[in-house]
Amino acid sequence: MVKKNIPAPIAIIGAGIAGLCVSFYLAKNKIPHIIIEKGEVANTWIKERWENFHLVNPNWAIKIPEYGFGSEYFPSKNPDGFLNKNQTIDYIKSFAKYIGSEIFTNENVNSISKENSHYRIVTNKRTIKANTVIIASGAFGDSYIPRINSELNKNILQIHSSEYKSVDKLPQGGVLVVGAGQSGAQIAEELLENGKETWLSVSKCGRRPRNYRGKDSSWWNYKMGSFDKTVDDVPFKQRWGCSPHTSGSRGGHDINLLNLAEQGLRLCGTVKKCTSNKIIFNDNLYQNLIFSDQHAINWAQKVDNYIVKNNLKMPPEKINEDTRISNYTKNNITDISVLENISSIIWATGFRYDFKWIKLDITNKFGHPVQRRGITKYNGLYFMGLQWMHSSKSAQFVGVAEDAKFIVDDILSKNIIKEHV
Repeated sequence: MVKKNIPAPIAIIGAGIAGLCVSFYLAKNKIPHIIIEKGEVANTWIKERWENFHLVNPNWAIKIPEYGFGSEYFPSKNPDGFLNKNQTIDYIKSFAKYIGSEIFTNENVNSISKENSHYRIVTNKRTIKANTVIIASGAFGDSYIPRINSELNKNILQIHSSEYKSVDKLPQGGVLVVGAGQSGAQIAEELLENGKETWLSVSKCGRRPRNYRGKDSSWWNYKMGSFDKTVDDVPFKQRWGCSPHTSGSRGGHDINLLNLAEQGLRLCGTVKKCTSNKIIFNDNLYQNLIFSDQHAINWAQKVDNYIVKNNLKMPPEKINEDTRISNYTKNNITDISVLENISSIIWATGFRYDFKWIKLDITNKFGHPVQRRGITKYNGLYFMGLQWMHSSKSAQFVGVAEDAKFIVDDILSKNIIKEHV
């Protein structure tokens, strides 16, 4: 029998690493709370990552309280290694058990509304009354595929990058990957290495060297303060650019689209339009390749400047302009005849937030939650783990715990839980 009207002092929506970090600090302060998860613990990692997925930041950058790298619970002793998908899932599930909080799994939240001083949470199993709610339902939102795809022949398999699992799950034939950020570039590389005839529609994305001047690029970003940049430091539009491509697989390595092209990857511009039997591309491949290359050069220059400023003794290295880009001054591929050449399209086109299930005025015109480091205008309603919620690391293992502690400290400073403690 489904229980109704369950009182709960604090409800956390989502049992990913963001929700669990909040739970950790609540538990440390002996504050009663529950977690509601639509699937199982680490659900996004289970459902929305491919089988050969690896984290892009090294192990040393996983800074989970009492459970991060260097703790007795961490699954690797190598600071410069990269956890794969299964290791990450096991790690998050183990952290959940370590905290020991009550988690309602396979329970979807249908709506959240406000009733007087409390929040009414309606799930597919029960109604919960809480005076504090933390929304930790995912860093990026729902998968997004542009409507332009609707004109294509229905015999073409079309999936979002979050649905891709492995090469052997795709039908026979060529594959077009649309989008050259981290996921798109990594998936295209995997397809190519496994013998798939592969096209990559190259968007305006930078590339990041895996290593430079003796250190991993994540180490340099950490030292130079890139992870600590906040919403006050970076204008809104600049926060949502394409993630520079690099890889944590095979111990970590560079992804250079021009290298992959020499191995057989077909590079195209961005998708312009689709018809039933053809995909037509914009003539911007050359410009987008220049952008990618220049991003790496500019990044390396920042490292060079940092080394000089701090008088560091590092091995010499220089990233020069890639002269192979001149081969793409004219777009060599203007269209692809579908069915004849490809049988699958993987749309690595990002995500969009959708908080319509929260029956409150909590988003701006872009659909982003209106909040300040997770705090909203509604007393007792918080967000957690969003990309750029506060800083560039808010949605990453290296920074999510800082925001979680900030939110729990804010809860403790107010009287919204007084009657339940």
